[in-house]
Amino acid sequence: MAQPGMEAQCAHYRRVLRAEPYASIVPGRTPAVKYHAGLGRAKAAVGYPEWSGARGGEIYEMTADGWSLLYRVESGTPMDELPWKAES
Repeated sequence: MAQPGMEAQCAHYRRVLRAEPYASIVPGRTPAVKYHAGLGRAKAAVGYPEWSGARGGEIYEMTADGWSLLYRVESGTPMDELPWKAES
């Protein structure tokens, strides 16, 4: 059976996002939603290497218009293919 995409896995948790500069949603982590003072910590939470690549999840940034999705990473993404690696 196919795994649901990261977008579908994180959808349930979006309603609990609150006013911090960054948030990460990592399905299967407890708690699934964590808040971060810096983007680096949010990237580490989602990009943390597990057995077969990155843990996966979503990173949001608080903007004047509310929460904005910065990155979505599928579980198992190779570390050298993380979206912020391509920006460097």
